[in-house]
Amino acid sequence: MQIPGLPELVLEAISAAQRAVAPGASVAVVGGAVRDLLLHRVHNDPWRGIPDLDLVVEGSGAALVEQLEQELAARGYPNAITSRRVHGAYGTVEVELELERDLGLLLDVATARSETYPVPAENPQVRFGALAEDLARRDFTINAMALVLAAPDAGSQALLDPHGGQQDLQQRLLRLLHRQSLRDDPTRLLRGARYAARLGFELAPESQALATSTLAAWPWPWRLGDPPEQAPPALGTRLRMELALLLEREPWPQALAALQSWGALVLLDPQLQADCSWLLRLRWAQQIGRAHV
Repeated sequence: MQIPGLPELVLEAISAAQRAVAPGASVAVVGGAVRDLLLHRVHNDPWRGIPDLDLVVEGSGAALVEQLEQELAARGYPNAITSRRVHGAYGTVEVELELERDLGLLLDVATARSETYPVPAENPQVRFGALAEDLARRDFTINAMALVLAAPDAGSQALLDPHGGQQDLQQRLLRLLHRQSLRDDPTRLLRGARYAARLGFELAPESQALATSTLAAWPWPWRLGDPPEQAPPALGTRLRMELALLLEREPWPQALAALQSWGALVLLDPQLQADCSWLLRLRWAQQIGRAHV
């Protein structure tokens, strides 16, 4: 299966690097790139517009990147890795590759891990583990699939779909993976609204019920109106990041409308959640603006 944005030479180098540093362990493309591949879309970085692939490694992500650099050099590209950022606590290395001019690629290479959230909306506690555990920690079933990269002489890659992501893709549904998903990280609803606006998906009924019950209980120790500096990451930093992506890179009126239909605009502004006419006023403003052009 050809992965858009992943040159065959890089695929061969990744497979060779993994065989060198962790023989028999898996390395896989995961998340949005697999989802978009099955939807016949190219998965690009939303800010820079170049291919952006998430790799999960059973073993050390940092060790794989070091070996990958050697493998690319052996194939005639000694300076292919132009930048890297290491996030040691999460076993992740962000790498930018440039094989030729105007042929760039972003790789987010992560050590397979599981996560637990002792305090809702705080940063998780991480334990490195297996690929299956890494898929189980994700947001929606459509993002919990993996394309395991086989060696070039071992045939095609294997698609892993332990949570029914392909079926939900066919039904155009956003289904949360577990009952604690939104308690752990409420920004998953903003991510879901981005997918709903971009792809035309809907929240699965049981996930809608989970969103309703979680928001009503408000299990987080911080509320709107409390000192901003005390906000946990999922209601502060990560929420701002997701909102910026939603407003700047997605059809934001549709995304906000999806959030309102799910009762989730309360994460941003309870008054906006209660306002049933903002979308109509926006359309009037757009019509008035076109009339004066």
